[in-house]
Amino acid sequence: MSPRCTRTLVGGAAALGIALFAALPSALSASAATTGAKPTLKVGHALYDVGIYNRMTPAQAVKAAASFGFTHYTASVKVGSKSFTYTIAGKNPAVKVSNPASTITTDLVPVIINLVGGGGTFNPTKKDSCDSGASALTRVQNSPIFKAASFTFGGTKIGTTQVTDAFQRAEFWKFAKPTGINPKFGVTLSLKTLKPVTINVPTADWATGTTSCGNGILGGVEINWLDNHLQKTVIPSLKSQGVNSSTLPIFLLGNVVEYINNPNNCCVLGFHNAFGSQTYGLAMYDNSRDFSGSSDISALSHEVGEWQNDPNTVNPTPSWGHIGQVTGCQSNLEVGDPLSGTTFNDALGGFTYHPQEMAFFSWFYHQSPSLGVNGWFSDQGTFRTFAAPCP
Repeated sequence: MSPRCTRTLVGGAAALGIALFAALPSALSASAATTGAKPTLKVGHALYDVGIYNRMTPAQAVKAAASFGFTHYTASVKVGSKSFTYTIAGKNPAVKVSNPASTITTDLVPVIINLVGGGGTFNPTKKDSCDSGASALTRVQNSPIFKAASFTFGGTKIGTTQVTDAFQRAEFWKFAKPTGINPKFGVTLSLKTLKPVTINVPTADWATGTTSCGNGILGGVEINWLDNHLQKTVIPSLKSQGVNSSTLPIFLLGNVVEYINNPNNCCVLGFHNAFGSQTYGLAMYDNSRDFSGSSDISALSHEVGEWQNDPNTVNPTPSWGHIGQVTGCQSNLEVGDPLSGTTFNDALGGFTYHPQEMAFFSWFYHQSPSLGVNGWFSDQGTFRTFAAPCP
């Protein structure tokens, strides 16, 4: 489920003792000097994300959804003779209520990645030479993920709101439009920025590669190690700061990716997951210029949109695939995967962001006409028909 990318990371131990870059900006500590000469690049494949990275059974996920503390609903949809039950963040747009809007507290956690043994320290709270104007954290805080902007899709005014809220309003436009039953429907994120968390990654679980700008170094962490560390150590440690099943913690990395099992299986730019009743997401703010179709908040918008539509990680759909980052077949409501790498411009605060286009509910569930804006099946109109069945 991945597009090609000409970037492969080199394992932590092998990356030591090779040449040094002339200048290291503040986003990367001087310890990166010990990584030495640029590692050999190999043609590898890159996942924009793994969609979900869950280890729960469907039954466990459904049970978890029942105890989510944030606003959500569970409903069913029929495709032919088969019924699909799903859980989505927010209130059900198809049921008229006096106040259909929802606000969900989002805990933004800057993650400082320290590659133990000389791999470097990557700090999203510091400026990067690819973007001397602001740090990754500042860019995200001021991005349309959290700040309101005016959105018009295909000539139809969606409203002034956050980008993933605009997506979800457009996705259910039949109900959310001015003449719909819930014209004030939406899901907005209430931002709370927590103190930075430092994660020390053991030598066996990190890798580095080169980038075309900035620090000249791309960090990589083995995804199984990282996700276990988040679940067992980091998330429990944040409870005293208010992180719980009613909030969405988002872990923000700066030019650090994940690989799966070994550095040749790279690169994951983000994922979302759930364990017990706790949901969370992780994404890289990308100014590495290494991944075609990815820049700044594209991975983060992908993950937030998917979390809103599939918070328990197992919302079933008819099988679809061979599109976007998916080379085989999938059968889940992962709204970002079919359009990974397809972004649009959104200027806000003097900076042009690149959120990702995402597929609508009707695309997955073969609804015709679409519930979506303009009769579309994705928010920028790339999809004009529903998903083809995937054998």
